[in-house]
This record gives sequence, structure tokens and C-alpha cells, in this order.
Amino acid sequence: MNTNRHESGGQAGPPFHAAAFLFRIHWCSFVVGSVLVFFLAGCGKKTESVVATAPGALVKIRFQTDWFPQPEHGGYYQALAKGYYAAEGLDVEILPGGPNAQVMTTVAVGRAELGMTNGDDVIVAVARGVPLKMVGAEMQRDPQGILFHSEHPLQSLQDLEGRTLMAGAGSTWLQVMQKKLGVKFNLIPLVGDLARFMNNKEFVQQCFVTNEPYFAKQRGADVGALLIASDTYEPYRVMFAGTDFIAKHPDLVGKFVRASIHGWTDYLKGDPAPGNALIARQRGDLPREFMLYSIKAMNDFKLVSGDPAKGEAAGQLTAARLQKQINLLQEVGVLDKPVAVSEVATFDFIPKP
Repeated sequence: MNTNRHESGGQAGPPFHAAAFLFRIHWCSFVVGSVLVFFLAGCGKKTESVVATAPGALVKIRFQTDWFPQPEHGGYYQALAKGYYAAEGLDVEILPGGPNAQVMTTVAVGRAELGMTNGDDVIVAVARGVPLKMVGAEMQRDPQGILFHSEHPLQSLQDLEGRTLMAGAGSTWLQVMQKKLGVKFNLIPLVGDLARFMNNKEFVQQCFVTNEPYFAKQRGADVGALLIASDTYEPYRVMFAGTDFIAKHPDLVGKFVRASIHGWTDYLKGDPAPGNALIARQRGDLPREFMLYSIKAMNDFKLVSGDPAKGEAAGQLTAARLQKQINLLQEVGVLDKPVAVSEVATFDFIPKP
């Protein structure tokens, strides 16, 4: 499961290295499995920070991220730093994640009003009865990919045929490759370091295209990264909220989504320094060069902005693409039961192109 822990304000996060991101991928494999268990067990009293305030006062909103502060959250920190949330009348508290908190559970039980995760996770959780809905796209495609040495490149996922891959067991994309695309490969469990990759030029492993390639290059390797997203399997990374909160406070959801998209566009196309300064306040160990690398990767892979040739845009969700994703998840046996697009997402808060 994508788990997170709330860090105390202004304190640095844990020591930063590539292994943290590999652990994040490994933990993602468990992301939905226990959400319903926690939800049905009523893990903690449901609380809501939104309260009646004096005219003109900012409304408190809590937003749960999926990991420790990093450039992959930069749009939210940019919106906070540059006052985009405040301009919408919101006082947004960004709750940093980590390996000991559950994003969807946190939102489902009301410990945060909104959160972020992989779109697949929301679809699977809804199929299991968790009352959540996507309200906008954080990224048009997930940043997970395959790290390879340039001497033995990958041009497509089909090039993994017959190779040995280190990846998070149980990941949906692995089932898509095996059951839908028919690609056969040897799978070994993901571990939290780059040692095996660095010692074997034919080795390939799961990564975040915004992260591990930087560290491999820092160690002197000539590497590339292939995005897992393809025409067959292309999940969004999404902003989501509880269905009860959406029903009670649609205006607040709309304001949050609008300001967040503004923040992301400004962070990636303008000067990211304000957002990076807030990130560095909690993650003082993040090298500036890494942050710039991650931002460049998000732009190069069009993760947030999407591909204009496909009609994509920052924040956009489409019913057609979500239906395709639901059909694929059902085909490979991930969903407990069929779900409708209207059950997993609302398009009411997505700005028109």
C-alpha cells in the first residue's frame, strides 16, 4: 500500500536516497489490499476539518500525499507557496506521506479531505466498497517505468520478453503484460537499492522515471528509462476525495482542483523555486540537481501536461479512458466486481480546455 506519515512542520524528512523510491514502489503493491479492512473496521474516529468560519476567513483543507515531500508533489507546494489556494479561500495543509500511513484510508475515514494516488488504486478500492471518487488528474500518466542500461535498451514493453525483471510483485501492470500482452519474463522481487542493477549491464528493474535514473547516472551508469504507460495500459495519477465530502462541499473540491492545476502548470512551466523552497523546508536533504532532474523528467515525459496531440491537458480526466482502464482491470482479474465510470470519478471539477 502507498503509506504515508505526517511529518511535524518544518522538520526534515528521512535520509534521501534512491532506495526510498524503490521501497515506495514495492509498498505500492499492497496499496488497496488493506484499505477496505481499515475502512470497515472504522480505524479511528472520522473527523472533518472543514468548519464554519467568519466571512472572508480561509477554509481549512487537508491534502494527503503519497510519499515524503518531493518534486512529484511540486504543483501542490507551488500552489501553497504562491497563494493560489488562498486566492480560492482555502487554507490547505499538505500532509506528507511515507511508509506508515494509508492515503486512501486517511481520506475514506475523514482524516484528510483529499488525497493523491494511482488511478488504478481508486478503481479497485471503489469496486471493494470504499466511498471514494477521482476529482481530477494530477498526472496524465503514471511515472513508473523500467530502468535499463543503454547497452541493452528497451524500446517497448515487449522487449522484456525472456529477460529478468526486478519489480514489485502484484503490480497491476505486470498482470497486464503477462495476461494481456503475453510477454514472458523472469520476475524477481524488488529490493531497495541499485546494487544489482549497477553490477549487471543486462539487468532491468522497475523505477520512477523521475528518480532512479538520476541516481544511476550519478554512479556513472549510462542508462535510460521506458515509461510503463502505453496505449494498452495508461493509468492516471489522480486527486480524489470521499464521496461524502464531495456531496457536502462541492465548491471546496472545485476550488482545490482549480488551484492545484494552476500550481502544477506554474511549477513545471514557470519558476519552481517557491514550491521547491517549501519542499526543501521539510526535505532539506534533497539535492537541487535532483529536483531539477525530476522536473525535467516530468516535462520530457509530459506526465502532467499530457500530449496535446491526444487532446490531453493538465488536470483532465476522460470517461472514455477511464472506461478503458476499468475494462482492462476487469479483464486481467484485478476487480472484485464491475464498476461504472460514474462510480469512480466525477468530471464536475475539471476545467474546460
